[in-house]
Amino acid sequence: MPTIEPLTLTLAELAGRWNLSPQQVLESPHALPMYFYFDGLVFDFNDKWHRANGDASVLQTLEQHKTRLGTLEIDLQRQAMHKRGLLKLTQWEEALSDDELQSQQAEADRLTEEIAYLSAQLKQRAEERQRRVRNGLLRAAPRTLNDIAQRGQTRFPQFAYMPHTPNPPAGDQPAISEGAVVAMEDGFPLKETLDVADLVVAMLDVRSAEQRGAD
Repeated sequence: MPTIEPLTLTLAELAGRWNLSPQQVLESPHALPMYFYFDGLVFDFNDKWHRANGDASVLQTLEQHKTRLGTLEIDLQRQAMHKRGLLKLTQWEEALSDDELQSQQAEADRLTEEIAYLSAQLKQRAEERQRRVRNGLLRAAPRTLNDIAQRGQTRFPQFAYMPHTPNPPAGDQPAISEGAVVAMEDGFPLKETLDVADLVVAMLDVRSAEQRGAD
């Protein structure tokens, strides 16, 4: 039976194949793209909305609206009870005219609508974030590889590149463009460092490099 060729080789396997050390492979001027496994959320670097804390300003606005609406509702309720003779206002409160009450009610209605809109936005964002799960390989950035070549390991990176897919299906529109810089979040299991043992290369790249060397 014909031997089934693997899709990837570990860096150690490639080094052995080429009679080099892993460090020599990494430091080669013709170094191949290197990949590492990641299981977690991945976002386009320019996607400020879905990345961590991208909702900070919306959350702040939402809380401000809720606080203001709560104050307005209490005031409107007290003013209504005062008009009906059911409540005496404190010395720090003034009875509002009908126009002032209408203005406050209009503001309360507007805030209610905006709170509903912002809450829906945040709910949609949370759902869309969970659809950015990546369970597979990412391409390591040059700085990541340089750190591993120099020190044998590096802190697990926050950024990498989205790999290119050989022969992608026609009409396929990935959520993140191939080759784009990506930000990684909420990886599982949590890994603190990346080292030589984590790196792999694509067999297609290995074959191409070997073919160029043979020509």
